[in-house]
Amino acid sequence: MADPVWRQRRRKDFENAKAQCLGKRDKSFAGRIDPHAVDICGLINERDEYYTTSSCAGRCFMYCGEGVKATNDFVRFRISHEQVKEPDRYFNLQTIDADPTGGGDPIRTIGQYENSLGDKQGTIIDNEEKKTKLSDLIWFRFEPFILHVACQSLSAANALMNAARPSFKNVGLTTWKDSRYLVAIWGDEGLEMPLTTPTGRPLHDDPVWLSELVNGQHERNWGKIDRFCQTMREMPALTEKDIADEDALEELMTENVPKSFDVIGDIAYLHSMPEGDANAVGKAIMKKNKHIKVVVARQNNLEGTERAPGTDGLKTIAGAERDPIITTHVEYGIKCVVDLNHTFFSPRMGQERLRICQQVARGEDVLVLFSGVGMDALQLAGRTEASSVIAVELNEIGVQCLKRAHRMLERNKTVKCAGASDRLQILHGDVMEILPRDLPKDHFDRILAPRPKEGAMDGDLGSGDGGAAFLDVILPHLKDGGECHWYDFVADHEFPDCQRTRTLLEKMGDKHKLEIKILHVANAGSVAKRQLRVCVDFKVFKR
Repeated sequence: MADPVWRQRRRKDFENAKAQCLGKRDKSFAGRIDPHAVDICGLINERDEYYTTSSCAGRCFMYCGEGVKATNDFVRFRISHEQVKEPDRYFNLQTIDADPTGGGDPIRTIGQYENSLGDKQGTIIDNEEKKTKLSDLIWFRFEPFILHVACQSLSAANALMNAARPSFKNVGLTTWKDSRYLVAIWGDEGLEMPLTTPTGRPLHDDPVWLSELVNGQHERNWGKIDRFCQTMREMPALTEKDIADEDALEELMTENVPKSFDVIGDIAYLHSMPEGDANAVGKAIMKKNKHIKVVVARQNNLEGTERAPGTDGLKTIAGAERDPIITTHVEYGIKCVVDLNHTFFSPRMGQERLRICQQVARGEDVLVLFSGVGMDALQLAGRTEASSVIAVELNEIGVQCLKRAHRMLERNKTVKCAGASDRLQILHGDVMEILPRDLPKDHFDRILAPRPKEGAMDGDLGSGDGGAAFLDVILPHLKDGGECHWYDFVADHEFPDCQRTRTLLEKMGDKHKLEIKILHVANAGSVAKRQLRVCVDFKVFKR
């Protein structure tokens, strides 16, 4: 049997590697995870034993050259991760120079994020040699879903492969070294065909048929991803062998250590006072985790829109006294300042913040409402290539925490996105006043709205229409096709249908003459007995 100390070190190395990998900015042309891969990546990354290293939900494109991406002769264009909606435009080979996207993915300008891509993006072709190639032999390719996942143990890798094989035939272990096992999962819906002869003569004159062919590939590919998602939801976090491999963790636990608490910076945060000798419990937690310097326990319920315990709401049960209780919390290399007495912060939302960051494309204008201490805004500014990030918060202490973290962002060497600090703007005030008064309408590509709880308006019996007033001022500020991440409160019996939330969104859409398309509904955590916070991602389209 392996030495428990060695096992601890191996587990810690994997945790560090996961944090470093997920903390890096996305260097793909879109600067984000493909929308159809967001759910599966989120389901995998929320498990301690896995993290994703690369992914593609499936795409089609045209290309010239040898067809091998690593070669200098390879040029691709008209890349599309979605179905072809305008076949006459997309498959028109005479308009490639004038219409490089053909209705596919937009060209992502580099601008302030300048790097060495040059014309390798395959959409801006500016030398004569490559223009000549476009008039010669042109190929069309559909690449199916592909995903690479790092696994903590061999048994965890085996469990993942077993979960993937009902949906994807091509599943295998590609690397095993340094206590990390890399699993590759890729689809079999590939397609490759020439569109012209070597002399440039078109081989196909029916763009509708071609679009039906590739759209069918997309649909089958996405269906397999959905089945894989369902299997991952049903898969236990650890197999029996995983539990046996991880038994060293049980040896570290003592009877005094509670089963659940949050670690925020160097503080262990207990959500209620422990029974018995509280000081002994605090010391046991600190002995288990040398990084923890203070252990606090909450003595009251969180009330009001700020959801903060207040000056007397936290009691230090071990470690040095702090007044107020402030710490610096690090998440994927980004630091935020947290005043635990006067602000609300949950490290358990880290995966949700990662999910949102992975959806933000290069050049987006993003608005973060009810930003609190600003970890969402800091992550977006530091880890994505959004053009601008605006954070709005009413709590003065929360704004002060964010401003301190904003100054640290300028000096943070782990931030890979140029101008991260310059792209973040902080506004102090009421969302209901600032939006209609100070911010432009039809401007934002994405809005995050983790709205505060409104008491009886968010009752666990499904009463009231909580959030309607907020939606009334939020919706006019989204662009046509813009996306909102709306956090609502529902009773546990309402999830996952969340019909009350859907009805509210439909009602507000009608009021503002918008079509609202719901993309995703997920449980974002429990807030009270029989009550959940849910995240509803939706897009708006003008009628």
